[in-house]
Amino acid sequence: MATSPQLHMANPDPTTEKPWLKTDEKPFIRIRNLTKKFGDVVAVNDISLDIYENELFSLLGGSGCGKSTLLRMLAGFEIPTSGSIEIDGQDMSSVAAHARPTNMMFQSYALFPHMNVAKNVGYGLRRDGVSRGEIDTRVTEMLSLVQLDGYGARKPSQLSGGQRQRVALARALIKRPKLLLLDEPLGALDKKLREETQFELINIQETLGVTFIVVTHDQEEAMTLSSRIGVMDIGTIAQVGEPQEVYEFPQTRYVADFIGSVNMFEGRVIKDSPNAVVIHSEDAGIDLHVPHGVSCMPNQKMWFAIRPEKFEITATKPKATKNVIKGVVEDIAYLGGQSVYLVRLPGGKLVRMVRANRDRGAEKPITWEQQVYLTWAPSAGVVLSS
Repeated sequence: MATSPQLHMANPDPTTEKPWLKTDEKPFIRIRNLTKKFGDVVAVNDISLDIYENELFSLLGGSGCGKSTLLRMLAGFEIPTSGSIEIDGQDMSSVAAHARPTNMMFQSYALFPHMNVAKNVGYGLRRDGVSRGEIDTRVTEMLSLVQLDGYGARKPSQLSGGQRQRVALARALIKRPKLLLLDEPLGALDKKLREETQFELINIQETLGVTFIVVTHDQEEAMTLSSRIGVMDIGTIAQVGEPQEVYEFPQTRYVADFIGSVNMFEGRVIKDSPNAVVIHSEDAGIDLHVPHGVSCMPNQKMWFAIRPEKFEITATKPKATKNVIKGVVEDIAYLGGQSVYLVRLPGGKLVRMVRANRDRGAEKPITWEQQVYLTWAPSAGVVLSS
């Protein structure tokens, strides 16, 4: 099952394969002011979103944020309370689920246990009255695509979890939908198999050119799979962007905290100029210097967010005079490729720092109860107002 992922050279023109950067590009899916209520509960709240053809777009969020409800409205399994959905230029308001150019792959896979793999994959074509010869040809093509050649006669009970996942994917793709909706498609797989399957899913999507929308609560999965991510929070879209953009430049504390690990320092603006901001932070025990302007009011409460891997840790005081915090190592976790340090600051705040283990051994490793200094590059953090 493990295959080498196809690597692609960076495109010199970033807009060539990124339609969301083009002002004249028409969205393949256009969602406008979409709301879904279940009684008094608002599951999806006034969402507007554009998704483009051939994207692998992920809806990422915790349980109950509305991501699966949004997916089910795209599929036609739930009727919106208000708002509109347009797919490939067609308003979906009066289009039944079975008539939409979509298919859905569920987390449970929902394979028929009494049917073999070939019959499971070809089930939708048989219901549509496609000829037996055409069904056999397309089933063979799909099983080859998902690397299950020779498995057609097996029953689902004779397959591993990863193989069942690929049968479900083949069944969802065989009808050649314009849009494939995947609800936690890798959630039933173990960690190693999930990581391998992520790259297979990307390669299948690129091979077929089908637009994928994936619902997941797994941030690493979303970061690996996606052309763009929509981070959801309590029925709304908190931020949409490419994985690197969402990780490096979160727009809110919620997004910063949900995507990866982050250290958050609360403070108030004591100096504000077009090219620099100074935030006095009791959390950090120092004044935080930010080398760019920030839209804020004097003395406004702000938060400085910095990822654990952005820190440098030293046992000796660094030469830098700005953005240096001192603390004591309270705990260390060795994770093979990296080590995690929990550093307690004088004011009581616990800071998380991650360092790559590049060398096989250090002459004087940093250890428990040791006083250390944390520093970071000027552009390493982001300032958030909410």
